[in-house]
Amino acid sequence: MSPLISGLASVASMVFNAASGGSSKAAATRRSSETADAQPSAVVTLSPQAEALAGFAGKGILVSQGKLDGALGAVQRGGAQSGRSAGAAGGGASVSVQDFQEILTRFGADDAQKQQITAGFDANKDGSISHDEFLKGMASTSIQKQGTDFSQAVLQMMDKGGDANGVVNQNEFAAFTTAFARAETRVGTV
Repeated sequence: MSPLISGLASVASMVFNAASGGSSKAAATRRSSETADAQPSAVVTLSPQAEALAGFAGKGILVSQGKLDGALGAVQRGGAQSGRSAGAAGGGASVSVQDFQEILTRFGADDAQKQQITAGFDANKDGSISHDEFLKGMASTSIQKQGTDFSQAVLQMMDKGGDANGVVNQNEFAAFTTAFARAETRVGTV
């Protein structure tokens, strides 16, 4: 065997062993962390599917899970959809800061996170979060903007409400948008 081939085989063996050892170490770490309470990562990212949902929010579309008073799927900004009035989840309804903070509490946000996230969503500081403000806040979690303190606080809260693995998936993202849409629908029907 030539020295060149022997050297390449040695390098390949080292790379394979390093990769194998790293994955077993990661698996062991994962198993031990699964038994402990899930804690949010310091830096949370969006899965590709959740990134797409953030993109929809940037285009004025709120994606939700399940039914919201007979409507499925998405609710566009500022207009009626599926024969519903604009006051229901999609137009003029706003969620009070108190109701919004109750949603954040259900997702595991602490008091400091609730204050930071609420301040970020309530852009006009009127004491309520409108449909448009919510969409703009959700759009700010996209890849281009997810390094900001506000977007990281939102992503950490969504991840904490899910599996706390450092990546917000589409279900975790949609669970939060659905909770807001339900609160908005309750307000619009009162």
